[in-house]
Amino acid sequence: MTISSKIKGISRRAVGQLLLTAVAAACLPAQAQVRGRPVAAPQPLLQPSAMAQVSALLQEKEARSASQQKLDSQLWYALQASRGLALDGLDEVYASAQAAVAPDATGQISVDITARVNDRLLAQIKAMGGVLGFVSAEHRAIRATLPLSAVEALAANALVQRIEPAAQFTTNVGAITGQGTIAHKAKQVVAGGYTGAGVTVGVMSDTVGITAASDQLAPLIASGDLPAGTIAVPGQDGGAGTSEGTAMMEIVADIAPGAKIVFATANGGQANMANNILTLRNVYNCDIIVDDVSYFAEGAFQDGPIAQAINTVVAGGAMYFSSAGNSGNVTNGTSGTWEGDFKAGAASASPLPLGYTLHDFGTAQYYDALTVASTYIDLKWSDPLGASTNDYDLFVVNAAGTTVLCASTTVQNGTVDPLEACYSTSRPVGSRIMVAQKAGAAQRAIRVDTHRGALTIATNGSTFGHNAAASTMTAAAVYWGAARTGSKPFVGGATNPTETFSSDGPRKIFYNPDGTPITPGNLLFGTNGGTTLAKPELSAADGNFSRTPGFLPFFGTSAAAPHAAAVAALVKSARPDYTAAQVLTAMKATALDIRAPGTDQDSGVGIVMAWEAVQYALTH
Repeated sequence: MTISSKIKGISRRAVGQLLLTAVAAACLPAQAQVRGRPVAAPQPLLQPSAMAQVSALLQEKEARSASQQKLDSQLWYALQASRGLALDGLDEVYASAQAAVAPDATGQISVDITARVNDRLLAQIKAMGGVLGFVSAEHRAIRATLPLSAVEALAANALVQRIEPAAQFTTNVGAITGQGTIAHKAKQVVAGGYTGAGVTVGVMSDTVGITAASDQLAPLIASGDLPAGTIAVPGQDGGAGTSEGTAMMEIVADIAPGAKIVFATANGGQANMANNILTLRNVYNCDIIVDDVSYFAEGAFQDGPIAQAINTVVAGGAMYFSSAGNSGNVTNGTSGTWEGDFKAGAASASPLPLGYTLHDFGTAQYYDALTVASTYIDLKWSDPLGASTNDYDLFVVNAAGTTVLCASTTVQNGTVDPLEACYSTSRPVGSRIMVAQKAGAAQRAIRVDTHRGALTIATNGSTFGHNAAASTMTAAAVYWGAARTGSKPFVGGATNPTETFSSDGPRKIFYNPDGTPITPGNLLFGTNGGTTLAKPELSAADGNFSRTPGFLPFFGTSAAAPHAAAVAALVKSARPDYTAAQVLTAMKATALDIRAPGTDQDSGVGIVMAWEAVQYALTH
């Protein structure tokens, strides 16, 4: 059976016309310029087989009912595949969706539900065989497991606004003392009597245990690698995971051995992480909070739930540090991000149905290609979170342009985020990424992110979400032994560059946290809409040793963030009267300049140094 024969209202003749148009699609220029250097022209955009697949997917999207439109497209494709209703010829698309949704052996899946939460809705989920996890009426959020077969019926409930696969995140990964104590000159500060005493540091990551029954805290306290009294918030230790939280706590304890340390997981969805940020501040009185987590679905152009929680605790006097991310930067040629304004391609180059138009990444460059493989690719644009009315779609096609590997075709009808995502199945080098705009959609700033992949046409602005929020101190990573001179203090300059994988800035945002535009009527990069945040702010060490299994050594901006947070704890212990702003001023004023002179998009102000920052605080 052909693709067209299973889609209501699409004739074989219409598909034939699409195929003929595709064959005649643009022959792209012999040579194009990418960031000032010549590159070979790509092969023709799509072969007839892939064009027919894209057309079929868009036609099917338009036929979804109101309830079906509430489902994330990957969830919808997985559901249709389970029913035996997958469109013919699109095996890769449905297999990708099934991998993303990943039902267990009993058919249960983990989902995030956006809804007006009440007892009737929770009872319905339970009656469907669901199990409730985190529930927040304030955040209109439910994390639950339920049968895949139940999601469409649940979406029919008028209280439900959106159902999507459970949000994925990544961590940006005293018998043993880390080298950061020497590299940041923390050892001298501690010897001088300033240990972080009187300061409470909250740490957030995946877990403190490797299995659900394990707990790395007790053995690390016994060995002296964590201070007595180190705790995890009850019920929020994260369960089974990598125990990256304990490795981060080791860094804090090495730099600021007198500080009290409290852990809360960042797992469980964006709303649960936001709730734990508030708990660390309001219940455990944390002066400083640090995390190393990036939720893929976080807003790039507006503060989401996590960033809003950070805004709250920082407004209340806390300091918040986070990792910049490990998704590369333009300086090192490792960026996997493309940001800019949507540019409509010529009609002859993008013969899609229903008036859809492809984005032009350059000069008649209708796709961007992976140069490093990626397992998560997403598209975001400058509409408000939870209220996108401009419909864009994301397609990943194989290197030959013959087969659609993944399609994300969620309907943006004013109640969902401006987000499309393809994930779980690795996309190989050469895979083509295409962005399609529905007819009638307004031009918006767009962002394609491959999350540790790399792109042929790349831009800066890799760090995003709460990691790059205005209230966050965003930390880039510098290898502690970059100068290859052994365990010695950082000296700055060219001898201590940021890591090649460290994410760069700046971060452009277009909306206030409440969804109102910062510059009404101007939501584009090209007209300088919104506001630009200088990110990251500072840099700190990674590559240090820790006792936690799997973190010897501990690389990534995940290690840099707790180093920076611990330096702040030393400054605060030296000057308990200092406000958060004064602590940060001391750190920035004494940082070692690296990378481009002055503040730059790779390292911020440079490497924070404990000794210099404390001396500044004591004399100002």
